[in-house]
Amino acid sequence: MSTTADAPAATAQRSVVPALIAAMRPYQWPKNVIVFAALIFTTGDAWQPRDLDSLWPLLWRTCALFGLWSLAASATYLLNDVRDRENDRLHPRKARRPIASGEVSVGLALAVAAVLTAVALPLTFLLDTTAALILAGYSALMVAYSFGLKTVAILDIIILTGGVVARAAAGATAIDVDISPWLYVCSSFAALFFATSKRWAEYRQLGPEAARHRPALEGYSGDVLGQMLTITAGGALLSYALYTIESARVPTNGSMALTLPFVAFGLFRYLLLLNGERKTDAPDRILFTDPQLLLAVAGFVITALAVLASN
Repeated sequence: MSTTADAPAATAQRSVVPALIAAMRPYQWPKNVIVFAALIFTTGDAWQPRDLDSLWPLLWRTCALFGLWSLAASATYLLNDVRDRENDRLHPRKARRPIASGEVSVGLALAVAAVLTAVALPLTFLLDTTAALILAGYSALMVAYSFGLKTVAILDIIILTGGVVARAAAGATAIDVDISPWLYVCSSFAALFFATSKRWAEYRQLGPEAARHRPALEGYSGDVLGQMLTITAGGALLSYALYTIESARVPTNGSMALTLPFVAFGLFRYLLLLNGERKTDAPDRILFTDPQLLLAVAGFVITALAVLASN
């Protein structure tokens, strides 16, 4: 396909390789750390901290799944940006995306997406069949999302949530541990909160032009998105609080509740930034670049591992 017709009249060009890497959205790869959830929350059960030999087989499989899921996710980002390039040019920030700006051609983007998928799926089948089937289902769903499902209000958020839950489930199957119902509940509410925050931020930033950029936003209102944000934030915090008390895999003395302050701080800090000094930033960039949020995540992981190891 011609790249000239797709490019805006004036674009600050980079060389194609850096632009292609940027189009793969490596800054989004931290989303895939959810595949480590099962490994972390089975500390003292599937593996013992005092026996690193029990950790290594599970750790390398999870790390491999993280890498393969990142490749598959990048393929979906490339396809999505090809489909959205016209709408992205109406957005003050997304207009600078490599495909929307014309730095990466449509043909190259589709070819790389096909290669990434062709590499990720077979290698995941070698790692674990069930995890591969989950990844294949995710990839197929995201193709359907890019080709139309993303225009349906509410369904668009549910699909994004399903992608997060799929990552968590694949992480559990890859290391052959049972999937706890709490993994589904907590990851679902956390993902619903984050997906809703993205839609709310887009609606607020774009105002009357919101539906031109993302058709699904025509089905929302600022009030409804605000209510959804409040409900999902409360659901995320409450579901995790219940997990720390009710799950059969946490210490019966309630010590897992020591991780709650980190979860609460991270959630409220994110909302503070989303409404304040970084309200023009993409929500995922806020999540992955704010030092205080990253410290909260580190504190959460360290505390959770210490508590579970003592169980």
